[in-house]
Amino acid sequence: MTCPSVPPGTVLVLCLGNPIRSDDAVGLAVASALEVAPPEGAVVRRSGVSGPHLLDEVEGFDSLVVVDAQEGSGRPPGDLAVFDLGAEAAPPSSWGHGAGLAEVLSRSRTSGCAVPSRAWVVSVAIADGQTVGEGLSPAVLAAVPRAAFEVRLLVERLRDVPR
Repeated sequence: MTCPSVPPGTVLVLCLGNPIRSDDAVGLAVASALEVAPPEGAVVRRSGVSGPHLLDEVEGFDSLVVVDAQEGSGRPPGDLAVFDLGAEAAPPSSWGHGAGLAEVLSRSRTSGCAVPSRAWVVSVAIADGQTVGEGLSPAVLAAVPRAAFEVRLLVERLRDVPR
């Protein structure tokens, strides 16, 4: 891994999804909403990779906000959950792209890698992330502005709170 030059205090907003798997693309839709007026002090990126492969995306940033779909959460489609990835109360990784991210970040920090010390997740519940097709279901599409709002709040909090 190469460590990119990232201004101190910059928050990475990593929006995950697959554009041809229907509601799994919700993170990408949130990225589009944020890119209209990017949050101050943040970099918005899109990715379709998962687990350890996310290290290349997050290296060099102090803080991270992940936006992803969560299938099988028991929550109704479009429901949002916001949680601290490092907290003991964080739910298990049933969100596909970020599966194992907490463990990967923890092990990477222990190994001395320059990965975020603070990581939050904005999870959007979906009913089906496997169907091939473009476009979000109405309930998931309706959650996009709320998810973008939650991301903005998290970025502001992470920027304003000293490490």
